[in-house]
Amino acid sequence: MPVDSTVASSGARTPHPPAPPDVLYVTRPLAPPWDDSGKLLPYLLARHLEGVRVAVLTPRGHVLGIPGVFEHALYRGPASFTVSAVDKARLFAWLVRADLPPVVHFFFSPNRATATAARLFRRLRPHARVVQTVMSLPEDPATLASGLFADWVVVWSACAHDLVTQAVRRRGLAARVAHIPPGIVPLTPATPDERRRLRVDLGLPPDLPVVLYAGDLEFSSAAGVVGEAVEPTLARVDAVFVFACRDKTRRARSVLAGLQEALAARAGRGQVRFVGSTPRFHDLLRSSDVLVLPAETTHAKTDLPLVVLEGLSAGVPAVVGSGTPMQELVDAGAALGVPPLDPEALAGTLAGLLSGAGRAAAFGRAGRAFVLGRHTARAMADAHASLYRTLLREAGYPCAGGEARPG
Repeated sequence: MPVDSTVASSGARTPHPPAPPDVLYVTRPLAPPWDDSGKLLPYLLARHLEGVRVAVLTPRGHVLGIPGVFEHALYRGPASFTVSAVDKARLFAWLVRADLPPVVHFFFSPNRATATAARLFRRLRPHARVVQTVMSLPEDPATLASGLFADWVVVWSACAHDLVTQAVRRRGLAARVAHIPPGIVPLTPATPDERRRLRVDLGLPPDLPVVLYAGDLEFSSAAGVVGEAVEPTLARVDAVFVFACRDKTRRARSVLAGLQEALAARAGRGQVRFVGSTPRFHDLLRSSDVLVLPAETTHAKTDLPLVVLEGLSAGVPAVVGSGTPMQELVDAGAALGVPPLDPEALAGTLAGLLSGAGRAAAFGRAGRAFVLGRHTARAMADAHASLYRTLLREAGYPCAGGEARPG
């Protein structure tokens, strides 16, 4: 049984009595807030892994305290979305000189700088078994192909599995590809009474349908498409549109300002709300009637965005962009698909979903059943544990369990 972590004299937090880790996670600093899938997914893996010991990278002064998990306080402070050049240099120097576990797992989106550093690491540490998770598909296929460097490449979606497999074959790489669906901690659906209470607490009308957009403002056109769909949707059905978007860059703030200006009249009547980043996001999500993400690309997002999976787990139906990696949710009957960049199509779908007797509830039940059967953190961790056991055996470390299988 794992025991609570303690801080070793080296600065690494290790279980007591000490037992060496099997796998090192190379990630952004793992610390709250969990607003970035590049941090959240490795954190969920570390929390749910069984039978494999893992070490993680944290910022100084932050203790995760996951039983049995080693913590290396390497970063100067917490960070989401980007890591400073100083911390990147410190990370690389540490990876080159540290006493590392036999398996090293990188969690980053493919890019030239990361791939160059990882290849140099492999030359300097030739005995390490390396896993690479493609956190997000790059827009340029050439960037994906040139960014592969590992023994195993883990991808989140069927679309990414096809693209990475093709890139591996074209480049003649020996890498193996594993499709492991991303996992979440499922949310509990709100009862009708609870939904009303949550909406009152959140300042939303208790009896009108709530359409939630919680996507990006700059990497896709989805926010603008939802904004353009407001008028044709409200012409067909009474509803409230809620935009819960993080304006984390100058360009994002510009897009948000344009949306607020275009929808000012509807916002003045309470039919459009802008809530930004809210600490009660899960309450907002569980109290919504439908989640919309009509994006034409999942660039800078997990292929199957975690907010969509969380909403589906709470029984909230989702409308997503077809022809993207999210298409697998549509094909499985877990979400509704609309052509990206088509506000009229989105408006028609929303009106049909919100005005059809029981239709939204039926889609919500189907989406929840799909996520519970395929996208839990436990299932994701079990699949990773199988992959790690394969690599550990190949590296000469005895470890029980079955072989990892490519997706």
